[in-house]
Amino acid sequence: MSTNKNFSWKAFISFYIVFSFVVLGLSGIVLYVAPPGRVANWSVWTLVALTKAQWQAVHTIFSFIFLLAASVHIYFNWKVLVAYVKSKLHEGVRMKRELASASAVGAVLLTVTIAGLPPFSTVMEVGDDIKNAWTVPTSEPPLPHAEELTVEKLAETVKLPLDKAKDNLQARGVRVDAPDATIQQIATANGLTPQQVFQRMQSADAKPQVTMGGGGWGRKTIDDICTQYAVPVDTAVARLAAAGFTATGKTTLKDLALGAGTTPLEVAKIVVGPDATINSPSSHEAK
Repeated sequence: MSTNKNFSWKAFISFYIVFSFVVLGLSGIVLYVAPPGRVANWSVWTLVALTKAQWQAVHTIFSFIFLLAASVHIYFNWKVLVAYVKSKLHEGVRMKRELASASAVGAVLLTVTIAGLPPFSTVMEVGDDIKNAWTVPTSEPPLPHAEELTVEKLAETVKLPLDKAKDNLQARGVRVDAPDATIQQIATANGLTPQQVFQRMQSADAKPQVTMGGGGWGRKTIDDICTQYAVPVDTAVARLAAAGFTATGKTTLKDLALGAGTTPLEVAKIVVGPDATINSPSSHEAK
């Protein structure tokens, strides 16, 4: 890459780095407060006309290009940077206490962040609370990644009469171009959201009989599930013990799931029993 009298690549790179910094900061904040993927994908959540997937793409691509631009910036200013670093290293030797303190603070911040300890864990928890605040029962998919299923598979999973679901879609003008088209593809072809396609599959005489909930179970405790589904805690603990889990009322579903290599939703099913219907946890989130 070379410079010329009419166009300064050094100036271009410097300006671009500043622009990228602004974009990365903005997209980082948006992703910090954006709803969980299951909700964003199901309801096609947008902010400033961009979906969550588009914000993620912007953040990722600009991160890579930022690193590339920073590398080029270093290349253009290598001699100046080397001289600057040498001078600062020389000053650093004279400022041993400051150098040691800065290094120690950096190490502590890194350790506390990785360990998930306050106050940095609180920052992440606040972000989770903001994300979950977007979720309402109507925005939750009936099961994780429901938009990736076909009409037939989704109807089968939630026990919705397939013929009636197809008739409802046809009657409401929803075009299904191929039997193997996913709910997302159908939604895109018809200018709808996956949530709206699912709603149009239903009618007064064709309602889902099973709703497994899209997510949000991990932070719930056994006590939370028992309260929501009117299950005695002793009964829940006994059911879990029979399934090989050791738990108390204060144990979270996430902890149990991680220890057994399963999902919080599967643990919740054990707690409520085989005959109960699991609904979305959004309206009953643990506080």
